[in-house]
Amino acid sequence: MAILKSERFLQCESPACSRQRRSWRAWLDPVRGLSLDGHWYCSPGCFEQALAFAIGQSLPGTAQPAPVHRVPLGLLMLSRGLVDNEQLKKALKAQKDSGSGRVGEWLRHIGAVSEEQVTQMLGLQWSIPVFPINQSRQYLECANLIPFPLLELAEMLPVHHIRSSQTLYMAFVDRINYTALYSVEKMLACHTEPCLALQSQVIQALKELRSRHHPVQVPDDGISDPSEMANTILTHAVRLGAADVRVSGFGGLIWARILTTSGYTDILFHAHSIRPEILLPLESTQ
Repeated sequence: MAILKSERFLQCESPACSRQRRSWRAWLDPVRGLSLDGHWYCSPGCFEQALAFAIGQSLPGTAQPAPVHRVPLGLLMLSRGLVDNEQLKKALKAQKDSGSGRVGEWLRHIGAVSEEQVTQMLGLQWSIPVFPINQSRQYLECANLIPFPLLELAEMLPVHHIRSSQTLYMAFVDRINYTALYSVEKMLACHTEPCLALQSQVIQALKELRSRHHPVQVPDDGISDPSEMANTILTHAVRLGAADVRVSGFGGLIWARILTTSGYTDILFHAHSIRPEILLPLESTQ
């Protein structure tokens, strides 16, 4: 890791840091620090401890999003005259009998509404716009901003990136995954704006990206807890000469990004199977 001139005078953010209690002469010694989510740590030990804690905070079950109450989609469609009482009752019964699926899917299944109508009503329900993916292929330019497994997991797609304001528009199919949006904002240091898109168009775009996304390596060694995850990330950070590391997670995955002067390397950990997937470093940041 490179030693920055200013690092000698930075304050380590670890409350257990022994360097803070050293004599003034010790402060003249070279310091090989590393940043985690913008917070500086003076040594691998301080950094690894903070990283393990951050990973633990990102594990499934550590935080639950607050429930969002909205007008039921079926009632919204009924009020707009898109379906009648009989069609809605038929769709709700089919949903209940099957024990799965959303009412919009069942209304489409019985031929009461089209995919476009369902998506438009979902946009009205969530008070967000519907993005026409078939009219813009910018997702090909900004898809590498986020590891493909995360896009596939959340069935989401980055569809428009405004570099001047660092705003990224993320398209979802039927509901907004705010945990995923927060994770993307934190990892990319950008502002996200949610929108909806036709499911068929999102699926087709993801299918296209599957053959284009950055290759993934899966190492053989198993990882069993946040401390081991942190050690794996630290090992790669030291080897790559990292300037900063960011970590977040959603949907049972832990996402770490190791930033260097030439680009970044993403590491994904499956929180349940606990096997890391390391994405090869990109030559330059997006």
